[in-house]
Amino acid sequence: MNNNMSAQEARVKWSLVAIGIAGLSATPAVAQEGDGGVVREARPSKSVEDVLREEHTLFDNRFSIEPSINYSYSDRSKLALRGFLALDAIFLGELNLDGVETHITTFDLNMRYGFSNRLELGVTIPFVYRSTTYQSIGDDLSTERESEVNVDEAALGDISATLSYRLLPETPTRPDVVISAGVRAPTGKDPYGIGLREDDNTNLIVPTELPTGNGVWAATTSVSLLKTLDPAIVFGSLGYTYNFEESFDDISASSGDQPGDVDLGDSIQVGFGTAFALNERLSLALSYSHEHIRKSEITSNGSTSKVIDSDANVGVFNIGGTYALNDSTSIVTNLGIGLTDDASDISLTFRMPFQL
Repeated sequence: MNNNMSAQEARVKWSLVAIGIAGLSATPAVAQEGDGGVVREARPSKSVEDVLREEHTLFDNRFSIEPSINYSYSDRSKLALRGFLALDAIFLGELNLDGVETHITTFDLNMRYGFSNRLELGVTIPFVYRSTTYQSIGDDLSTERESEVNVDEAALGDISATLSYRLLPETPTRPDVVISAGVRAPTGKDPYGIGLREDDNTNLIVPTELPTGNGVWAATTSVSLLKTLDPAIVFGSLGYTYNFEESFDDISASSGDQPGDVDLGDSIQVGFGTAFALNERLSLALSYSHEHIRKSEITSNGSTSKVIDSDANVGVFNIGGTYALNDSTSIVTNLGIGLTDDASDISLTFRMPFQL
């Protein structure tokens, strides 16, 4: 009987050990510290954290510095007719093909600090270098000669700050919801009152300098959603930008000061996409963003008028990826392809977030 009891006790002990081992292997999201006491859940992989940082907001109670460089290129051609139509069939005058090539390189210094797992502050300081080439057929009134002038500018851009708050954390049935509010200061070179010049022996008139900012204060608000659908992450956002009306001593490109008020058109932004954490360090994201900008208005000498061709629709398809070098540093790339006439033809961004 003692032998039977010993055998039964041994079977019970081995069963308990097996159950304990199975229980430990079935809970990989739980981490232990000290003498084996459970204290917290394990952090997500670094690739998932990078997706959260780039497409949403990562509230991790850490200070991060994110230098970045963005290059965008656009090429616009416009047929210019200077004359009149005779007998409804014959055009008398000048026929010019004008082209504008724009290169914009922006160096950004982004700083973020998470006060808690719900509140984060971000500040962006941009430095802008612009180079624009103006081309026109008709140099010296000849249809066989082309004139070309290049104008460039390098200066500080508009500094912005954004405060983000996690309204609802993600659950198995609900996405993570974050609301944000921000402000943009007119620290860059404004585009108003810039003079024009004409090169010798050409029919091409170009600005004397280029702007690096909008020249007005702006307030932004947005809401973003993110849901983890293993192995994918889906996200979307909706935002609105309000530009405050501003007075300037000169809003005309002609000689002499012409004071007036400028009311830039407000804009609404929408975006959506999906991302995949390919492994512990590498992720890939595909997204689309669209911005609709309303017409601007100017007030001068007591009369208000809308600025022709100041409204825009900017649609961009984005292909992005992140690679974690280590637990505190990542490399982020993004390629933007313009899908509308008002968007840049191509935009390329490199970022390197450092977490301290």
